[in-house]
Amino acid sequence: MDSKHRLVLDERNLLALNNVTNVDSFDEVHIELSGSFGGLDIDGADLKISALDLDAGTISIGGRINALVYCQSREERKIRHRSKKALSRLLK
Repeated sequence: MDSKHRLVLDERNLLALNNVTNVDSFDEVHIELSGSFGGLDIDGADLKISALDLDAGTISIGGRINALVYCQSREERKIRHRSKKALSRLLK
């Protein structure tokens, strides 16, 4: 596995990453990944994992990519999710 983390985003519709070690969770609007880079949260619409090879550490994701957020720990990720939920309750 290449030691450098690479992220290629093509027209906000195709995302390719390397050094991915785990897909922590996924659905059509949110994907959580872990790797040598820490954690990565991907927000969007109609997200689909089109290719995944954890042995090689690569993933390709299709759909509309709206946000990429790097997190260093699970705790940082939990704090981000709590703040998003609180904000969505305020805006209702």
